[in-house]
Amino acid sequence: MLDPENFNPAAHVAAAAPLVGLRLSPQRQAQVAEALALVARLAAPALAVPLAPEDEPAPVFRP
Repeated sequence: MLDPENFNPAAHVAAAAPLVGLRLSPQRQAQVAEALALVARLAAPALAVPLAPEDEPAPVFRP
């Protein structure tokens, strides 16, 4: 689970980019880290919901 207190988007991008074959300039790396920080902030409430092993998503979404 994502720990927002200890998550460092810049460090994550710096470590992950080479692993997936991305060569990013320092400016682009900062932009990607900024976007990742936003994604993490938006996802935090959903990731904070506790789930049990037997919880499953709905098979079909019907509004």
